[in-house]
Amino acid sequence: MRKYIMLCIGLLRLFNKKIINLGRLKTRGIKYFIGKSVRFWIHSRGYCDIGTKTWFSDFCNLEVNGGNLKLGYNNFFNTNCKLVAMSEITIGDNNLFGPNVVIVDHKHEYSNPNNLICKQGISSAPVKIGSDVWICANVVITQGVTIGNHIVVAANSVISKDLLEPGVYAGSPAKMVKKL
Repeated sequence: MRKYIMLCIGLLRLFNKKIINLGRLKTRGIKYFIGKSVRFWIHSRGYCDIGTKTWFSDFCNLEVNGGNLKLGYNNFFNTNCKLVAMSEITIGDNNLFGPNVVIVDHKHEYSNPNNLICKQGISSAPVKIGSDVWICANVVITQGVTIGNHIVVAANSVISKDLLEPGVYAGSPAKMVKKL
């Protein structure tokens, strides 16, 4: 898939177009960096919209399984980031994501002890990340979370509730440690 995307980006440069729409993968502009072993998995009517000036470092995984993944302008994803959209993940502009960040919009159901967890299905809720956000290394962002603008999340944090007020957040679950 990476070769396919790089071919399309090359064609964009060749024909000097501003927008490409490959059915379920849409890219805007011609300035991208896609590192080695970056994977885009788009299936089950999923849709991925990537803004211009987006940088995917090595070993990033973007999986869209029936949901929508919308990335704004000028986002940087460091090594080994993973985004999995079964509902919707929306990311604003000018954001930094450290290495090993995981963003998921779903979870497995496990409430019935008489059934296997793998057979109980999943629940999902949209994840929204604003603009000018720095998510440091090894952060996990779970389903149904909204992260506002101008927020820093410290390394090794777990975000399971909304972070709306500008500030620095840390911990598991993440709590504000400094107001900006």
